[in-house]
Amino acid sequence: MICFLQSLFLGGLLYVLVSLHIPDIRNVANYQPSQATVLYDRYGRVVDRMFVENRTVIPLSAMSPHLPKAFVAAEDGRFFEHPGLDVVSVFRAAVNNFRKGGRGQGGSTITQQVAKSLLLSPEKTYVRKFKEAVLAWRIDRLLSKEEILYIYLNQIYLGEGAFGVEAAARTYFDKPASRLTLGECALLAGLPQAPSRYSLFNHLPRAVKRQKYVLNRMAADGYVSAGAAKNAYLAPVHLRKRQHVISSADNYYLQVVKKRARAVLGMPLQQAGAHIYSNLDSRMQVKAVGALRKGVRRSLERQKKSGRKGAIQPQGALVAIETASGRVRAVVGGIDFVKSPFDRATQARRPAGSTFKPFVYATALQKGWAPDSVIDDSPVSIRGEMENCGSRATIPENIMAGLT
Repeated sequence: MICFLQSLFLGGLLYVLVSLHIPDIRNVANYQPSQATVLYDRYGRVVDRMFVENRTVIPLSAMSPHLPKAFVAAEDGRFFEHPGLDVVSVFRAAVNNFRKGGRGQGGSTITQQVAKSLLLSPEKTYVRKFKEAVLAWRIDRLLSKEEILYIYLNQIYLGEGAFGVEAAARTYFDKPASRLTLGECALLAGLPQAPSRYSLFNHLPRAVKRQKYVLNRMAADGYVSAGAAKNAYLAPVHLRKRQHVISSADNYYLQVVKKRARAVLGMPLQQAGAHIYSNLDSRMQVKAVGALRKGVRRSLERQKKSGRKGAIQPQGALVAIETASGRVRAVVGGIDFVKSPFDRATQARRPAGSTFKPFVYATALQKGWAPDSVIDDSPVSIRGEMENCGSRATIPENIMAGLT
């Protein structure tokens, strides 16, 4: 009896001391994590993502109904019953660890994982573990189970740089979390224990074995029937190609968009969590890059054929504008963004020269001018003197002569 009272006293004293040095759990209630900023082209396709952590926060209603159940079955079967701490699981883990002579199992509940992720350092000490338990108990009293699960599913790391189930669904399956199948939900739910060990890209057979465990747990807990679990396990796994690499063809265009977006948002895009829709036509952009490189290559070949020594690598720029709407569909600021990110299309202060003539003369013809209409070619001064190429004489001439 005396030993019991001493243990109770020491436990209470430890609780008081630890409580004086633990974070404010209101930070959990005001959950606002760093989210990725996503850039889209005119077709709604993702062309770039910028982030500190690759995360897109979504509500439970935007997830497949199987997804929360799969994670609960895999990580914390008594989640909806315990008060943030699962004494049964902790005792079971302690017994298993004692038998194995180590600390293989932690027995952490989903609520404890939320506390550890948002409020505590990753150090592995018994004091931190006790703080984690205190915080989990308090969080369970502050938030509903659904709110805790919402935070957990958006916060957890699932490998390949993906934080939260939405980023993971798009990383592994190229679809939103709302469209995941039962089998895909079970695959994701198998990752938290060891994202690298159960990597869907590197160790798929091992991940599928873990998937089977999750599906069996879901069936045992009554979330799905045994038949549905079996069918999900037998269904083929369709993964996307590993980590989408942003097309280098889009870099010049995106550089302009990012600069303007930063000015509008007033903060780094990696922390904004914004969705930015551009007028970029990715298909046209690829063709524009190809056309510019082809033209520059031919220019260099002409230089070499002319016998000029020390031929200089020519550069070029291109802007494609949809005349009906004025929307910019493609921007190419040079032949190689990696070697030279300087954008000659928007940053170079060079005259457009005769490349602008077709627009001017086409407008004149639309306004009723004829090819033989005479125009005044006398000198003009607009912030500096202007003269014809080669100091050609300035005399009145017709439109046809001026265009050629």
